[in-house]
Amino acid sequence: MRLGTIAFLLGIMAVQQCDQLPALHWYGLIPVLLILAWRMPALPRTVLIAAIGFLWAGLFASMNMEDQLPKRLEGQDLLLEGRVVSIPKQGERTLRFDYATNIEGRSYRIRLNWYNLHGRQPQANETWRLRVKLKRRYGFMNPGGFDYERLLFRQGVDATGYVRRDDSNEVLPETVTDFGGNIILAMRNYVSSRLGEQLGDHSRRGLIEALAIGHRTYISNAEWDILTRTGTNHLVAISGLHIGLIAGLVYVLMQFIFSRSVWIVTRCPAQVLAAVCALLAAIIYSALAGFAIPTQRALIMVGVFMLAIIMRHETTVSRVLMTALLGILLIDPLAVVDYGFWLSFGAVAIIAFTLSGRLGIGKKLFHLGKIQLVIAIGMLPLMLVFFQQASLVAPLANMIAVPWISLVTVPVTLVGTITLDGLPFLSELAFTVSSWSLDMLVAVLNGLSQMEMATYETHSPHAWTLLPAMAGIAWLLMPRGTPSRWLGICFLLPMLLIARQGPERGVVNIILLDVGQGLSVFVRTQHHSLVYDTGPRFSDSFNTGKAVIVPVLKHEDIKLLDTLIVGHGDNDHSGGADSVLSGIQVDTVLTGAQKGRWHHERAEACHAGQRWRWDGVLFEILSPHDDERRGGNNNSCVLRISTPDQALLIPGDIEHATEQKLVNKYAARLKSDVLIAPHHGSKTSSSQDFLDAISPAVILIPNGYRNRFGFPHPDVTRRYDEKGISWYETATEGAISLVMGKSGLPEPISWRNKAKRYWHTQ
Repeated sequence: MRLGTIAFLLGIMAVQQCDQLPALHWYGLIPVLLILAWRMPALPRTVLIAAIGFLWAGLFASMNMEDQLPKRLEGQDLLLEGRVVSIPKQGERTLRFDYATNIEGRSYRIRLNWYNLHGRQPQANETWRLRVKLKRRYGFMNPGGFDYERLLFRQGVDATGYVRRDDSNEVLPETVTDFGGNIILAMRNYVSSRLGEQLGDHSRRGLIEALAIGHRTYISNAEWDILTRTGTNHLVAISGLHIGLIAGLVYVLMQFIFSRSVWIVTRCPAQVLAAVCALLAAIIYSALAGFAIPTQRALIMVGVFMLAIIMRHETTVSRVLMTALLGILLIDPLAVVDYGFWLSFGAVAIIAFTLSGRLGIGKKLFHLGKIQLVIAIGMLPLMLVFFQQASLVAPLANMIAVPWISLVTVPVTLVGTITLDGLPFLSELAFTVSSWSLDMLVAVLNGLSQMEMATYETHSPHAWTLLPAMAGIAWLLMPRGTPSRWLGICFLLPMLLIARQGPERGVVNIILLDVGQGLSVFVRTQHHSLVYDTGPRFSDSFNTGKAVIVPVLKHEDIKLLDTLIVGHGDNDHSGGADSVLSGIQVDTVLTGAQKGRWHHERAEACHAGQRWRWDGVLFEILSPHDDERRGGNNNSCVLRISTPDQALLIPGDIEHATEQKLVNKYAARLKSDVLIAPHHGSKTSSSQDFLDAISPAVILIPNGYRNRFGFPHPDVTRRYDEKGISWYETATEGAISLVMGKSGLPEPISWRNKAKRYWHTQ
């Protein structure tokens, strides 16, 4: 069973590396392969099971991909009727919710934003008529960046969009109440509303609601930072730990009660009845979280344990783990694309490996401490691969937080939730205790998070280093007495020490980052690095500095950014600057932003004549001139980067007037092989004289997918085409990288093509 399950898993994992799914007729081989595998010897059977896993996952993925919104419906003004199928999340100025509807006879799940909504807000399970504009699943594509399209795909979201202001937007009298997920959703929405009434603006409302129903919208950024730095963020959701805890508490309590009745135990063992009650409690608690993917995994594992008790079968931890793994892969083979899948099963496997069958496990406090330590060590490779960081205080933080949350906070939170209506006095008292317990815990965790070495951050490890690192961890965690356990550290060293190197001297790597409708360019020489512009800020909690640029810098193992240039003060260029400055050490800051726009105390004004040389690569600021500052777009810092044989020009948002001044002043000195399109390809830029003076072979256009300005303008791209210039846009290519300083013209590389997976929009 163990070997077959692992083979099945490997086959499923193989599908996730594909950029296209197999044709539908291949899935007809699944029953044939099952019959063959039944009669084959062990080795051929294992190969066939892996093939079955490949086709099984491909079948599920194909069914999910069929619901992708047709491209012709993008940007259309659509009047739809549908149902709100999630608890709405209130943002800074946006209400976000999922909406199930039919378009042209097909069902879609759409993630909608309703901006600046005044009046009645949609509630879960309500039916609404809405006028919307939609687009297909789409997200930024950058090296080391978060894959938003993968998240949407996993959550079954077929399109995203926004609600337009229109008189036809209204709630309809019918509310769908068919049995199943809708009743669960209604229950969760009701509990969320009642918690809001009970807790109001209480500072710990977000944490309490997360523990009660798995709804984490109201957790503050400060709380998330503390939890992340201490490695305790897994505790503020209805996780496997909490479901296992509730099942265990119910099992112990019910066994105690049933065993006291002679009438009961003479008819059915108390353990069996207790296991039934524990399983029901786990199902109800999972339902409170809407049967979210992490709770499904935990529920299956608890179910396997309890069914073994009910059926009175002897079992082992490894068998339970493999049975749960197989169950999840059969029900939801696409779970392998979730980080949580690997983290949850990895943690359980590490605990089983290090504690099962060992001698000398005595004192409970020591036992708990050892569990937290081996989890921290064992999960290190996965944490570095997924997040490029690991909490060094996590063992101590979890040693404190796990029993506190499990034995104090979660039980009283559930008491408060259950008694919201029937016993309001008891509910209020329970939430008071819950809030007090969280205040105490957050204070302790905050102290740990402020320690100088609270987290270890590193580069994005090379993929090949994962297997030796896992082997090294396994060797380190072998039983005491195993010879030379310390050698396991040697297998970890490639992951920790082999960083991503800069180019050779005289060569420069350029990445035009995908930040939507904005601009950001990452530049790296042999020993130095620069970022030009930081993309837009979308809200208090989301900007491309934090979401895109800092992850790219970490991916490239940049510990110190030598220069940050904020070309000018518009949001689409400066919106992420503060997050970059707080997320990484920066030596020099230059800006063309005027007073009243973006400002930082360390920023110096960029001006024509500034120049420096890094590793044989020349950097020059060509504009603005001190006597010609105009403000706005034309005050953008114009940067030229040149190697002995090639050059790239970054003009920011300059328009025709400044383009002409540059042509008059520099003439042939403007010549560059690569041009970042001025002002995103706006009609007010890329004049004929400017293009003639630069004579680029390649133009890279920083623009957002289906941006509201229509950039690049057709007249501009027509001008590029007439001059025979190859042009590429981030909206369709994702991040675009190239290398200058080597022989031949720089060849742009599309990250959307390089990292393409079947779930990505093309």
